[in-house]
Amino acid sequence: MKAKSVRIIFNDDGSSRLHIKGRVVEFGDVRECVEDVRDGLKQMGYSVSVTPLEREGLDEFVKTISASKEDIVFNLCEGAFGKSMLEMNVAALLEMYGVKFTGSGSVTLGVALNKAWAKEILRGSGIPTARYAVMESVPVKLPGSLGFPLIVKPLSEDASIGIGEDSVVGTLGGLKERVSAILGEYEQPALVEEYIDGREFNISIIGNGRNTRALPPSEIDFTDYPEGLPRICSYESKWVETSPLYLKSPAICPASVEGSLKKHIETTAITAYRVLWCRDYARVDMRLSNDGELKVLEVNPNPDISMNAGFARAAKGEGIGYDRLLAEIVESALKRYV
Repeated sequence: MKAKSVRIIFNDDGSSRLHIKGRVVEFGDVRECVEDVRDGLKQMGYSVSVTPLEREGLDEFVKTISASKEDIVFNLCEGAFGKSMLEMNVAALLEMYGVKFTGSGSVTLGVALNKAWAKEILRGSGIPTARYAVMESVPVKLPGSLGFPLIVKPLSEDASIGIGEDSVVGTLGGLKERVSAILGEYEQPALVEEYIDGREFNISIIGNGRNTRALPPSEIDFTDYPEGLPRICSYESKWVETSPLYLKSPAICPASVEGSLKKHIETTAITAYRVLWCRDYARVDMRLSNDGELKVLEVNPNPDISMNAGFARAAKGEGIGYDRLLAEIVESALKRYV
Protein backbone atom coordinates (compact mmCIF):
# COMPACT_ATOMS: atom_id res chain seq x y z
CA MET A 1 0.00 0.00 0.00
CA LYS A 2 1.32 3.42 -0.97
CA ALA A 3 0.27 6.50 0.93
CA LYS A 4 -1.82 9.03 -0.95
CA SER A 5 -2.44 11.60 1.76
CA VAL A 6 -0.18 12.98 4.50
CA ARG A 7 -0.89 15.31 7.41
CA ILE A 8 2.12 17.25 8.72
CA ILE A 9 2.10 18.22 12.40
CA PHE A 10 4.60 20.56 14.05
CA ASN A 11 5.06 22.53 17.26
CA ASP A 12 4.41 26.16 16.35
CA ASP A 13 6.76 27.81 18.87
CA GLY A 14 8.12 30.44 16.50
CA SER A 15 11.78 31.33 15.97
CA SER A 16 14.63 31.29 18.48
CA ARG A 17 16.55 34.39 19.55
CA LEU A 18 20.20 34.70 20.46
CA HIS A 19 22.26 37.73 21.50
CA ILE A 20 25.49 37.88 19.49
CA LYS A 21 27.91 40.76 19.96
CA GLY A 22 25.21 43.19 21.00
CA ARG A 23 22.59 42.28 18.42
CA VAL A 24 19.62 39.91 18.44
CA VAL A 25 19.53 37.19 15.79
CA GLU A 26 16.33 35.26 15.03
CA PHE A 27 16.60 31.78 13.53
CA GLY A 28 15.46 28.17 13.76
CA ASP A 29 11.75 28.53 12.96
CA VAL A 30 10.46 25.00 12.33
CA ARG A 31 7.89 26.42 9.91
CA GLU A 32 10.65 26.65 7.30
CA CYS A 33 11.12 22.88 7.58
CA VAL A 34 7.34 22.38 7.38
CA GLU A 35 7.22 24.32 4.10
CA ASP A 36 10.08 22.24 2.69
CA VAL A 37 8.43 18.95 3.64
CA ARG A 38 5.00 20.06 2.42
CA ASP A 39 6.32 21.20 -0.95
CA GLY A 40 8.49 18.11 -1.36
CA LEU A 41 5.65 15.71 -0.63
CA LYS A 42 3.37 17.55 -3.03
CA GLN A 43 6.02 17.20 -5.72
CA MET A 44 5.88 13.44 -5.13
CA GLY A 45 2.12 13.41 -5.68
CA TYR A 46 0.83 13.28 -2.11
CA SER A 47 -2.17 15.25 -0.89
CA VAL A 48 -0.82 17.25 2.06
CA SER A 49 -2.49 19.07 4.96
CA VAL A 50 -0.75 20.89 7.82
CA THR A 51 -1.77 21.10 11.48
CA PRO A 52 0.22 23.21 13.97
CA LEU A 53 0.37 22.44 17.69
CA GLU A 54 -0.19 25.69 19.59
CA ARG A 55 -0.66 26.27 23.31
CA GLU A 56 -4.06 27.90 22.82
CA GLY A 57 -5.19 25.26 20.35
CA LEU A 58 -4.39 21.98 22.09
CA ASP A 59 -8.00 20.81 22.25
CA GLU A 60 -8.53 21.54 18.57
CA PHE A 61 -5.23 19.82 17.72
CA VAL A 62 -6.29 16.64 19.55
CA LYS A 63 -9.71 16.74 17.91
CA THR A 64 -8.19 17.13 14.44
CA ILE A 65 -5.55 14.42 14.89
CA SER A 66 -7.87 11.87 16.48
CA ALA A 67 -10.31 12.25 13.56
CA SER A 68 -7.58 12.37 10.90
CA LYS A 69 -8.39 10.43 7.71
CA GLU A 70 -4.97 10.81 6.09
CA ASP A 71 -2.92 7.68 5.39
CA ILE A 72 -0.15 8.83 7.72
CA VAL A 73 0.99 11.76 9.87
CA PHE A 74 4.43 13.26 9.25
CA ASN A 75 5.54 14.15 12.76
CA LEU A 76 7.76 17.25 12.85
CA CYS A 77 7.06 18.07 16.50
CA GLU A 78 10.35 18.69 18.33
CA GLY A 79 8.55 19.42 21.59
CA ALA A 80 5.48 21.37 22.61
CA PHE A 81 4.84 24.81 24.03
CA GLY A 82 8.55 25.63 24.03
CA LYS A 83 9.54 22.51 26.01
CA SER A 84 11.74 19.81 24.48
CA MET A 85 10.66 17.41 27.22
CA LEU A 86 7.17 17.26 25.70
CA GLU A 87 8.44 15.86 22.40
CA MET A 88 7.67 12.30 23.52
CA ASN A 89 4.19 13.33 24.70
CA VAL A 90 3.13 14.24 21.17
CA ALA A 91 4.20 10.81 19.89
CA ALA A 92 2.42 9.17 22.85
CA LEU A 93 -0.75 11.06 21.96
CA LEU A 94 -0.59 9.73 18.41
CA GLU A 95 -0.01 6.23 19.73
CA MET A 96 -2.98 6.42 22.09
CA TYR A 97 -5.30 7.40 19.25
CA GLY A 98 -3.89 4.75 16.95
CA VAL A 99 -2.63 7.30 14.45
CA LYS A 100 0.03 6.12 11.99
CA PHE A 101 3.02 8.47 12.00
CA THR A 102 6.57 8.83 10.77
CA GLY A 103 9.60 8.65 13.00
CA SER A 104 10.41 7.10 16.33
CA GLY A 105 7.91 6.24 19.04
CA SER A 106 7.42 7.94 22.38
CA VAL A 107 9.73 5.62 24.35
CA THR A 108 12.66 6.20 22.01
CA LEU A 109 12.12 9.97 21.98
CA GLY A 110 11.96 10.07 25.78
CA VAL A 111 15.00 7.85 26.32
CA ALA A 112 17.14 9.65 23.73
CA LEU A 113 16.34 13.05 25.22
CA ASN A 114 17.77 11.93 28.57
CA LYS A 115 21.38 11.64 27.50
CA ALA A 116 22.42 9.54 30.51
CA TRP A 117 19.71 6.93 29.87
CA ALA A 118 20.71 6.71 26.23
CA LYS A 119 24.40 6.38 27.10
CA GLU A 120 23.71 3.55 29.55
CA ILE A 121 21.76 1.62 26.91
CA LEU A 122 24.56 2.17 24.40
CA ARG A 123 27.21 1.05 26.88
CA GLY A 124 25.14 -1.98 27.87
CA SER A 125 25.03 -2.96 24.21
CA GLY A 126 28.79 -2.70 23.81
CA ILE A 127 28.76 0.64 21.98
CA PRO A 128 31.56 2.93 23.22
CA THR A 129 30.53 6.34 24.49
CA ALA A 130 32.27 9.08 26.48
CA ARG A 131 32.65 8.59 30.25
CA TYR A 132 30.23 10.79 32.15
CA ALA A 133 28.54 11.81 35.39
CA VAL A 134 25.13 13.34 36.07
CA MET A 135 25.30 16.24 38.54
CA GLU A 136 22.17 17.40 40.33
CA SER A 137 24.13 19.86 42.48
CA VAL A 138 27.36 21.82 42.21
CA PRO A 139 30.22 19.34 42.76
CA VAL A 140 32.64 19.60 45.65
CA LYS A 141 35.23 17.49 43.87
CA LEU A 142 35.73 15.74 40.56
CA PRO A 143 34.37 12.18 40.32
CA GLY A 144 37.17 9.63 40.22
CA SER A 145 36.09 8.29 36.83
CA LEU A 146 36.57 11.64 35.10
CA GLY A 147 39.48 13.88 34.26
CA PHE A 148 39.80 17.29 32.64
CA PRO A 149 38.99 18.60 30.09
CA LEU A 150 35.24 18.02 30.40
CA ILE A 151 32.18 19.23 28.53
CA VAL A 152 29.05 20.25 30.46
CA LYS A 153 25.56 20.07 28.93
CA PRO A 154 21.94 20.11 30.07
CA LEU A 155 20.91 16.50 30.65
CA SER A 156 17.67 16.65 28.66
CA GLU A 157 17.83 19.15 25.82
CA ASP A 158 18.41 18.67 22.12
CA ALA A 159 19.69 20.74 19.18
CA SER A 160 22.82 21.71 21.21
CA ILE A 161 20.71 23.88 23.52
CA GLY A 162 22.86 24.95 26.48
CA ILE A 163 26.16 24.27 24.69
CA GLY A 164 28.43 27.25 24.09
CA GLU A 165 32.03 28.42 24.12
CA ASP A 166 32.21 28.05 27.91
CA SER A 167 30.86 24.48 27.98
CA VAL A 168 34.32 22.89 27.91
CA VAL A 169 36.04 23.29 31.26
CA GLY A 170 39.55 22.49 32.47
CA THR A 171 39.40 23.27 36.19
CA LEU A 172 37.21 22.43 39.16
CA GLY A 173 36.26 26.10 39.43
CA GLY A 174 35.13 26.16 35.81
CA LEU A 175 33.18 22.96 36.32
CA LYS A 176 31.38 24.37 39.35
CA GLU A 177 30.49 27.54 37.47
CA ARG A 178 29.13 25.73 34.43
CA VAL A 179 27.15 23.14 36.40
CA SER A 180 25.63 25.94 38.48
CA ALA A 181 24.61 27.75 35.28
CA ILE A 182 22.92 24.63 33.87
CA LEU A 183 21.06 23.93 37.11
CA GLY A 184 19.82 27.50 37.33
CA GLU A 185 19.01 28.31 33.72
CA TYR A 186 17.60 25.00 32.56
CA GLU A 187 16.25 23.68 35.88
CA GLN A 188 17.61 20.20 35.26
CA PRO A 189 20.72 18.17 36.07
CA ALA A 190 23.95 18.69 34.16
CA LEU A 191 25.60 15.97 32.08
CA VAL A 192 29.36 16.16 32.57
CA GLU A 193 31.39 14.02 30.19
CA GLU A 194 34.93 13.67 28.96
CA TYR A 195 35.76 16.07 26.15
CA ILE A 196 37.04 14.14 23.15
CA ASP A 197 39.36 16.16 20.95
CA GLY A 198 39.25 14.77 17.44
CA ARG A 199 37.16 14.39 14.28
CA GLU A 200 33.38 14.69 14.56
CA PHE A 201 31.05 12.72 12.31
CA ASN A 202 27.28 12.77 11.81
CA ILE A 203 25.72 9.64 10.34
CA SER A 204 22.20 9.81 8.93
CA ILE A 205 20.32 6.51 9.12
CA ILE A 206 17.18 5.61 7.18
CA GLY A 207 14.87 2.60 7.06
CA ASN A 208 13.72 -0.26 9.27
CA GLY A 209 14.68 -3.89 9.79
CA ARG A 210 16.82 -5.34 7.05
CA ASN A 211 16.31 -2.19 4.99
CA THR A 212 18.10 -0.01 7.51
CA ARG A 213 21.11 1.70 5.98
CA ALA A 214 23.56 4.51 6.62
CA LEU A 215 23.79 7.46 4.25
CA PRO A 216 27.26 8.84 3.43
CA PRO A 217 28.97 10.14 6.59
CA SER A 218 29.31 13.87 7.20
CA GLU A 219 32.24 15.47 9.03
CA ILE A 220 32.35 18.83 10.80
CA ASP A 221 35.39 20.66 9.43
CA PHE A 222 37.05 22.62 12.25
CA THR A 223 40.16 23.49 10.19
CA ASP A 224 39.47 27.25 10.22
CA TYR A 225 37.75 27.39 13.61
CA PRO A 226 38.91 30.33 15.77
CA GLU A 227 42.03 29.60 17.79
CA GLY A 228 41.50 29.18 21.51
CA LEU A 229 37.91 27.97 21.26
CA PRO A 230 36.94 24.35 21.87
CA ARG A 231 36.04 22.56 18.65
CA ILE A 232 32.47 21.65 19.46
CA CYS A 233 29.05 21.90 17.83
CA SER A 234 27.63 24.67 19.97
CA TYR A 235 24.13 26.06 19.59
CA GLU A 236 25.55 29.09 17.80
CA SER A 237 27.84 27.18 15.44
CA LYS A 238 25.08 24.74 14.53
CA TRP A 239 22.13 27.07 13.93
CA VAL A 240 23.07 30.75 13.53
CA GLU A 241 24.02 31.09 9.87
CA THR A 242 25.34 34.64 10.31
CA SER A 243 27.72 33.63 13.11
CA PRO A 244 31.48 33.32 12.44
CA LEU A 245 31.38 30.01 14.34
CA TYR A 246 28.77 28.67 11.91
CA LEU A 247 30.78 29.84 8.92
CA LYS A 248 34.01 28.33 10.28
CA SER A 249 32.60 24.85 10.97
CA PRO A 250 31.09 23.62 7.69
CA ALA A 251 29.85 20.07 7.27
CA ILE A 252 31.68 18.07 4.61
CA CYS A 253 29.58 15.32 3.03
CA PRO A 254 30.61 12.77 2.00
CA ALA A 255 33.41 12.85 4.57
CA SER A 256 36.91 11.85 3.54
CA VAL A 257 37.30 8.51 5.30
CA GLU A 258 39.04 5.33 4.14
CA GLY A 259 37.10 2.12 3.61
CA SER A 260 37.71 0.38 6.97
CA LEU A 261 36.98 3.49 9.03
CA LYS A 262 33.88 4.26 6.96
CA LYS A 263 32.60 0.73 7.56
CA HIS A 264 33.30 1.01 11.30
CA ILE A 265 31.49 4.35 11.53
CA GLU A 266 28.46 3.11 9.62
CA THR A 267 28.20 -0.19 11.51
CA THR A 268 28.45 1.58 14.87
CA ALA A 269 25.80 4.11 13.86
CA ILE A 270 23.35 1.47 12.65
CA THR A 271 23.85 -0.55 15.85
CA ALA A 272 23.18 2.54 17.98
CA TYR A 273 20.07 3.28 15.90
CA ARG A 274 18.74 -0.21 16.50
CA VAL A 275 19.46 -0.56 20.21
CA LEU A 276 17.59 2.69 20.91
CA TRP A 277 14.63 1.43 18.80
CA CYS A 278 14.80 4.26 16.28
CA ARG A 279 12.41 4.09 13.35
CA ASP A 280 12.34 5.40 9.78
CA TYR A 281 15.18 7.92 10.15
CA ALA A 282 17.59 9.30 12.75
CA ARG A 283 21.09 10.76 13.10
CA VAL A 284 24.01 9.46 15.15
CA ASP A 285 26.79 11.84 16.24
CA MET A 286 30.22 10.47 17.11
CA ARG A 287 33.83 11.48 17.58
CA LEU A 288 37.05 9.79 16.57
CA SER A 289 39.68 10.71 19.16
CA ASN A 290 43.21 11.60 18.19
CA ASP A 291 44.31 8.13 19.34
CA GLY A 292 41.83 6.45 16.97
CA GLU A 293 39.01 5.51 19.38
CA LEU A 294 35.47 5.99 18.04
CA LYS A 295 32.76 6.97 20.54
CA VAL A 296 29.08 7.77 20.08
CA LEU A 297 28.17 11.18 21.46
CA GLU A 298 24.43 11.15 20.91
CA VAL A 299 21.58 9.57 18.98
CA ASN A 300 19.00 12.02 17.62
CA PRO A 301 15.79 10.17 16.66
CA ASN A 302 14.16 13.37 15.39
CA PRO A 303 16.78 15.28 13.39
CA ASP A 304 16.20 18.35 11.25
CA ILE A 305 15.09 17.23 7.78
CA SER A 306 14.66 20.60 6.13
CA MET A 307 15.96 20.96 2.59
CA ASN A 308 19.30 22.51 3.56
CA ALA A 309 19.96 20.45 6.69
CA GLY A 310 22.55 17.74 7.11
CA PHE A 311 20.17 14.83 6.65
CA ALA A 312 19.11 16.00 3.19
CA ARG A 313 22.75 16.71 2.36
CA ALA A 314 23.69 13.13 3.28
CA ALA A 315 20.87 11.78 1.10
CA LYS A 316 22.11 13.90 -1.79
CA GLY A 317 25.53 12.33 -1.29
CA GLU A 318 23.92 8.99 -2.15
CA GLY A 319 22.14 10.46 -5.16
CA ILE A 320 18.76 10.76 -3.43
CA GLY A 321 16.91 14.01 -4.12
CA TYR A 322 15.05 15.79 -1.34
CA ASP A 323 11.55 14.93 -2.59
CA ARG A 324 12.44 11.28 -2.97
CA LEU A 325 13.96 11.23 0.54
CA LEU A 326 10.69 12.43 2.05
CA ALA A 327 8.72 9.85 0.08
CA GLU A 328 11.05 7.09 1.28
CA ILE A 329 10.49 8.13 4.90
CA VAL A 330 6.71 8.14 4.42
CA GLU A 331 6.60 4.75 2.71
CA SER A 332 9.06 3.19 5.17
CA ALA A 333 6.88 4.35 8.05
CA LEU A 334 3.67 3.11 6.45
CA LYS A 335 5.11 -0.38 5.95
CA ARG A 336 5.52 -0.72 9.72
CA TYR A 337 1.74 -0.61 10.11
CA VAL A 338 0.93 -3.26 7.51
